[in-house]
Amino acid sequence: MNSSERILNTIRGIEADRVPFTISWNETQRLHGMLSWKNERERVEYAARMGWDTHVRMNSTVTPIGVSVKQTVGVKNGKRIMTQLWETPSATLVEELNFTENWDESELRGAYLGFESDFRTTRYIEYPFKNESDLNALRHIFPPDNPYDTEQLIESYKIKRALADEFGYPLFLYLDSGMDWLFWFYPLEEAVCRAIDEPEYIFKILGAINGAKKKRLELLLSLGVDGVIRRGWYECTDMWSPHLLNKFAWPAIAEEVRMTHEAGKVFVYTLDTGAKAIAADVAALGIDCVLGLDPVRGDMTVREIRDALPDVTLWGGLSGPGHFGADSPETAARAVEEAMSVYGKKRLILGMAASYRHYYPWENYLAAEEAWKRLR
Repeated sequence: MNSSERILNTIRGIEADRVPFTISWNETQRLHGMLSWKNERERVEYAARMGWDTHVRMNSTVTPIGVSVKQTVGVKNGKRIMTQLWETPSATLVEELNFTENWDESELRGAYLGFESDFRTTRYIEYPFKNESDLNALRHIFPPDNPYDTEQLIESYKIKRALADEFGYPLFLYLDSGMDWLFWFYPLEEAVCRAIDEPEYIFKILGAINGAKKKRLELLLSLGVDGVIRRGWYECTDMWSPHLLNKFAWPAIAEEVRMTHEAGKVFVYTLDTGAKAIAADVAALGIDCVLGLDPVRGDMTVREIRDALPDVTLWGGLSGPGHFGADSPETAARAVEEAMSVYGKKRLILGMAASYRHYYPWENYLAAEEAWKRLR
């Protein structure tokens, strides 16, 4: 089998020739000078040379129409403040954030800071969507149809489909719809309180985002991606109650699963922590695979994950911070042994949700890889 067959069979619950082992590498990764690729082709070529299982990824890009953003950085009350004005034909949004010294420089390379940033929520002074009239901007920032996006996604699909097929890797669409956007639009407490007190307001926000993302999903499924990896990092009980997830998250995911399965493709849902109380709800969505579920930082062991989601493939079993970042090579090897003893050679893609960071000891990865080769 090639990696595409191996990964897709495993996700579908069909025993493959071996247990796949996939690790995502942080873009800044330069361990021992080994991981020095500069673009996607070089990354895929390197993975093929190393005999690694991996995948090629497409994004569900939504480009604003008729929107201009003006950014200024100044001083207010002795602190550096970033101010952005989002000017649209229907509304102007104003936001202010503390411009801290540890802001990720990679997020500041463009003309303005986009909304998809985990650095936002703890730095808000003034958040962008404050009242009903602000929501009029959504249709311009998240247009359901944008000819430019359609053209670009089709061209990107052709290039990435050819790359995936050349090396025998699956091509996945990364779908970032859902409730994570609420933690990019608001401080955490504000997002939760608004969901409780103003549900219709939140439904309008999510409806605009999910509607635009659904159009991209429909397009990419028709073009022929092999599957969907749906983002769900914060759709968990660390942030939300099961009741709020049932109200705001699950209906949208169920529709995305339906569309994906009708196209004959596989659906992968990313979760990291806080899943024990919602495991039955997640299983009921009909997903094929859950990516992540950290067995150290989360609230479920590998065995508990298998028992709670018996018909769902686990893409994980390992913890980045717990097994690779904080512990020893022996701990990393034992984690591989435990995951493979629980799952055997069916319904397990060994790996983790987060990427391998440059400060994780390289010896820990080598120990995990050696254990996998011995048992795969």
